[in-house]
Amino acid sequence: MSSKQISRSDSYVFNEIEGDIVMMDVSNGSYATLNETGKSIWLLLENPKTIGEITEALLAEYEVSKEQCEKTVNEFLKKMAEANAIVIK
Repeated sequence: MSSKQISRSDSYVFNEIEGDIVMMDVSNGSYATLNETGKSIWLLLENPKTIGEITEALLAEYEVSKEQCEKTVNEFLKKMAEANAIVIK
């Protein structure tokens, strides 16, 4: 998955409310609120990105080890893929 392009799914809409991102799946009405890191990743996905591009952007934004950053990105993307919130090509 590292060289594949990741983008937001069209089945989700989102809005920023008081600094948080609230997402809703329009196909079933389920919703979620993203934490700060999730928000950063979601906003990065305005345009398709690879995992490497996401990781590098987060490393520039946060003081965290590359290993921890990669783990966090992979866990978040796995959850988003399971919820059909992202598309991987």
